[in-house]
Amino acid sequence: MLILEPTYYRLIPQDFWGVLIAMYLFLGGLGAMTFCISFYYWFKGVTEKLVFRGAIASLVAVVIGMLALIGDLERPWMFYYVFLSPKINVTSWIFIGSVLLAVFTLCAFVFALGLRFVKLSRGFMKTIGTIGFVTGIGVSAYTGILIGIVFNVPFWNAPALPLIFMISALSTGLSTLILLIIEMKDEIIETISHELAKADGYVMILELIVLAIFLLIRSYGPIGAIESVKMILFGDLAVYFVGGVLLMGLAIPIMLTFGYKLRGGKAKHVTFVSALFVLIGGAMLRYVVLKAGILQIPCCP
Repeated sequence: MLILEPTYYRLIPQDFWGVLIAMYLFLGGLGAMTFCISFYYWFKGVTEKLVFRGAIASLVAVVIGMLALIGDLERPWMFYYVFLSPKINVTSWIFIGSVLLAVFTLCAFVFALGLRFVKLSRGFMKTIGTIGFVTGIGVSAYTGILIGIVFNVPFWNAPALPLIFMISALSTGLSTLILLIIEMKDEIIETISHELAKADGYVMILELIVLAIFLLIRSYGPIGAIESVKMILFGDLAVYFVGGVLLMGLAIPIMLTFGYKLRGGKAKHVTFVSALFVLIGGAMLRYVVLKAGILQIPCCP
C-alpha cells in the first residue's frame, strides 16, 4: 500500500555501505583534486618535480579508491558490467561516475607518463591535462552525488552533500600536495607550500560553514535526518565527528595555519601536522556520513 503522507516510519541504520566505500569516497576525491591542483601549477609553469609528484599521488589514490569500490561489490570480478551490461542505463549516476573515473584515470596516467617518461608535446599535455582537470572536478563531485541520490536515507539526500565532499576533496588535495613537497629545499617550492597552506586554511573555514548549515537544515527533518544529526553530535559517532572531523580535521589545522607564519624549519613541522590532521579529518568525515545513514521507510501503525 502506498502511503502518501505517512505518520509512522521504520528507521533502520544502513549497513550496505561500509569502510570500503568510505575509503573510495575519500581517496577518489583526494586524488582527483590533487591532480587538478597539480595541473594548475603545471599550467603556470612551476617546476615539474612538484607536478609529477602530484600526478603520481593522484593516480595512486584514485586507483586504490577504485579497487576499494570494486572490492565492495557482491561479485567484484563482474565490475566491468557497469559498462557492458545489456541493461545499462547511460543516464544513471553510477554509469556517469564510472565513465568520469575511467577517463580521469586514463588522463592522469598519460599526463604523468608525459611528465617524466615519454616525450609529448606541450599542446597534447595541455589537452590531456584539461580533460583530466574537468573529469577530476566531476569525480570529486560524484563522490557526494553517489550517496546523495539514495532518496530513502534523508540525511544523505541533500544537495549540500556533494558540495561538502567537493570542498573537503579540495582541502585534502591541497594537504596531500603539501605533504609531497614539504621536504623539498627550494625557495619557489617553499613559497608554493605557503600558498597551499593558506589556501587550505580558507577552504577549511568554508567547509566548516557549509557543514554547519547542512547540519542545521538536516536537524529540522525529515525524522531520519534528525536522528542522524543526533547520532553524530551526541551519540555513538560524536567522538569521530566532533573529535575527529571538527576538532582534529578542521579547528586545529585552521588555528595552526593562521596562528603561525608558515616559513622556516619550525613552521614546516606545523604545516606537516596541520596537513596530516586534514587528511585524517577528511577520511573520518566520509566514514561518519556513511555510518550516520538511516533508512526511513514509511509504514503503518
